[in-house]
Amino acid sequence: MIYFIKNESDGAFIYPNKRRSGVSAINVIKKICIKHLTTLEGYLKSVRLITNTRYRIPLVLSSKHVFFSTKGFYDYDSIWINYMEIKEIIYLEKHIVFIFDEQYQLKVEFSTKNYQRLVTLIFKVLKYKDSLE
Repeated sequence: MIYFIKNESDGAFIYPNKRRSGVSAINVIKKICIKHLTTLEGYLKSVRLITNTRYRIPLVLSSKHVFFSTKGFYDYDSIWINYMEIKEIIYLEKHIVFIFDEQYQLKVEFSTKNYQRLVTLIFKVLKYKDSLE
């Protein structure tokens, strides 16, 4: 189970349980992609072609792993959030609070409009993947 992946001063940590990865968050994401038989670059290229979307592309890997980045993919301050583990969302003026359980919540600068567009794209990719079966 992964709630989110966040870079800190001594590398990326995977929450819950704050497990240290030893590499950056983007490298953790790349390793997860490989475990799901794809590369980050290959996945992005495919989604761009299929959805005609260029920016803020979610990483839909499985029914348990759907990640999105709070900033640019390669931005050090970017947090990778697993959409499938979000239990509740609180919309504020310029921020969104993602609640995963009683202990873990994350407040990020993210507009409601961008988040809603991202969720729409997640379901578009999920629908496309279902159509392949």
